[in-house]
This record gives sequence, structure tokens and C-alpha cells, in this order.
Amino acid sequence: MNTFISKKLILISFIFTLCPISAQMKNTGIEKNWGPRHNRATISPSLVHLELSEKQGFKTVMVATRLMAADVPKETNWAVNDIPGGNPTIGIIDENGVYTAPTSIPSPREIHICAEVPEAVNRFLFATVIIGEEEPKYKPIHIWSEKKDDPDARMSGPHGIGLDQEGNILIADRGSSSVLRYSTTGDFIERIDDGSGSKPGEVNEPREVTSDVEGRIFVTDSKGDRPRVQVWNHKGEFQKIFAEKGRWQGMLLRAHGMDFDHLRRLFVVDVDNMAVKVYDKNGTSLFDWGEEGLAKGQFNAPHGLFVDRAGDVFVTGYYGPTQKFSPEGDFITDFGYGDPPDGAVYFHSVSGDKWGNAYLSVRSKGGYDGAMEGLGEGKHLSIMKFNNNGSFITSWAYSAIEHSESEVAITDDGIVYGLFIGPNDVGVETFVQE
Repeated sequence: MNTFISKKLILISFIFTLCPISAQMKNTGIEKNWGPRHNRATISPSLVHLELSEKQGFKTVMVATRLMAADVPKETNWAVNDIPGGNPTIGIIDENGVYTAPTSIPSPREIHICAEVPEAVNRFLFATVIIGEEEPKYKPIHIWSEKKDDPDARMSGPHGIGLDQEGNILIADRGSSSVLRYSTTGDFIERIDDGSGSKPGEVNEPREVTSDVEGRIFVTDSKGDRPRVQVWNHKGEFQKIFAEKGRWQGMLLRAHGMDFDHLRRLFVVDVDNMAVKVYDKNGTSLFDWGEEGLAKGQFNAPHGLFVDRAGDVFVTGYYGPTQKFSPEGDFITDFGYGDPPDGAVYFHSVSGDKWGNAYLSVRSKGGYDGAMEGLGEGKHLSIMKFNNNGSFITSWAYSAIEHSESEVAITDDGIVYGLFIGPNDVGVETFVQE
């Protein structure tokens, strides 16, 4: 009997010894909360179509939480396109949130209603006004590319696109294992990395590239047994490497999207870990969140990420949908579900603009190399745009049907740079709203 009890105690001890290891591998660094945290605000309506001179009231509400009723914010500061009170060209909004459309059609017709609620954790809220009944339209204004069979071509398999602090285009090219800088019109400027390889400063199939407010350039690698994120200054001088390969907190396997919040924290989404990893500006791990699954708030091959002005995090799944979270990983809403046979089926990435709009790079059931067809003869779809609350705004395509979307980058004035891959060339097409 004593021997039996002893063995049982040893077994129990062994189980409890394993538990902390399992917990450490799932450690998030924060206490999980499956509902929105206290002091979140919303804006409504999210999207309206108005005629010239027509009026529309908007309102903000502090969201109800456990044992606390919804309430009116103590203060809401209203603006139109970030202009307090608006102006006659884009419309006027009063202190009560009543918007009056302009007397003539603005260009673009998409107007952003901005509400600042100082007491809310998501301080900045956005709604959309479209003047007229039709969806806004985007038109191409420039395209540049490199031929795949050109021996002087620098790109062969571009995957990620970003902008540096001067507005130049940064491209992470998996095919050539390089990080490249171009002007917006396609003039090659320089190679950022120190070559292809495994040493610090060298890259091995880089996937994503972005820059922070200091102009530092952050790049994620996808191959090799070493840390996954590398940093260069704006001049292209190597600075550091961080985020070890692995499955524990702060470790990465295959990053597929990254962005900074207003606190300068770096958010990275990891496809293989099914998680979002958060670091401070120096690369120190702060916390992780996310788990694999098909329920709301869970991840199924997360493939893109951007952070809006309020700090909320948008993560798109390769099979849909795109989900919106608080910075701590609390699920808020979702949108952009697969819609076969004529709609999007695969969602490769998500990017955002300063108004918190989400731009999804979408794919048909043809997969990676299949531009979307079936929306009408000669038409296809590459990019879908939703507003900050998940309301659909518009969609459009690259000019050439054989060009497959990869990722987009958006400037503060709304110019969209779309990175594409074609059977014969790779490059960037530039769009503006009509």
C-alpha cells in the first residue's frame, strides 16, 4: 500500500511539474478578458450615403461593461477629415455631432467623421460619409515593374511593402532574399540589408518590412535558426536583431504582418504560432495573445496586421475573416468573410490608413496566383476596403488581370501603393480615389 501511494504521489508530482512548462509556453503576459475592457466607446452610424446639403447626426456611446450601463461620454470633440468642425468643402459638423454635407461634390467623395473621446481607451473613433449613392472608385495613376527574365532585375518574389520616413517604398523580397528601397515611381535607390545569409544584418527570405517614427526599418525573416526581426536605421545601417525562433513568449516562427501603435510598441502576427507578439521599441517582449481556433477571437492562419490610431489591432485570417481587437487581445468585431464563388476566398494581408480604414489584399479560389474573376466579363478584384468599424466601403483591382495582389501601403494623403506579382513581371501599381 505504501509503495502504491508513493508511486501515486510521484505521478501527481510529475503532472504538476509539467503544468508550469505548459503554462509558460502559453504565457501571454496579460490576464485574458474575453470582452471589451472598461471605458471603450463606439460611434454610430458607421456608414451613410448623403446627398448634397443633407444632414446626418452622429453620436458616441461609452460601451456597457460588467455591472455598468452604457453612458454618454463626458466630452466628444468632432472633426471632419481631422479638421475641427470641418469646412464648406468637405462638410460641417457641430458640437452635437450633426454633420451637414457640402453644397458641391468633393473629391474624393469619401468623408471621414472623426470623434475624439478623451475618457475612452480607444480615444479616436471614425465613421464614413459617402456623398452620393455609388461606392467610391479608385483609379490607377502609375505602374512600374521589373521583368522576371531581366538579368538586372532586383526583385523576383516580393512579399511585403512599406514606406520609409521620406515616403520612399520599401520592399521585402523573398525570392532574392533582399530588402530594397525604391522611389515612388520605381527608381531603385539602394539595398538595405548586408546580403543574403544568416549573420546579423543579412536576410533569408524576408517577408515583411515597416518603419517607425524614428525612421528605423524593421524586417522579419522567415528562414534559419536565429532571431526573426532585424532593425536598420533610416540610412541603412544595421542596428540590432531580436525575437528568437520558437514558440514561447516573445518568440517567432513565421511573421506575416507588423505595425506600431501610438506608444511605439511593435505588434507582430505569427502564422505558425497563431498569435500576436508585442514588443517595446527596443525589441523587448511585453506580452503575447491569441490562440488557434474557429471561434470569434481565435486565429486560423493569421496573415496580416495593422494598428489604428486608437491602438486597436486588426488581424486578417488567410481564410477570413478580419478581426478587430483591443491592444490586449480582447475581441471587438469581425468582417470580411469568404464569399465564393464570386467573392473573396483568401485574404493575404491587411493594411490601414490614418483614418483606421482596413485594406484587404484578397484572392479567389484560384489561390496565390489567381486574380479574382467571376464578377463580370473582364473584371477582377484585388483589394477590398472597409472602414474602422468593419463597414464595406469599396473594392477594386490591379489594371492587369494577370497581376496577383500581395500587400499594399497607404500614405497619409490616401495614395495606395499595391505590390503585385505577375507571371512575367513584379512591381507596384499606384492608386488614388477619384
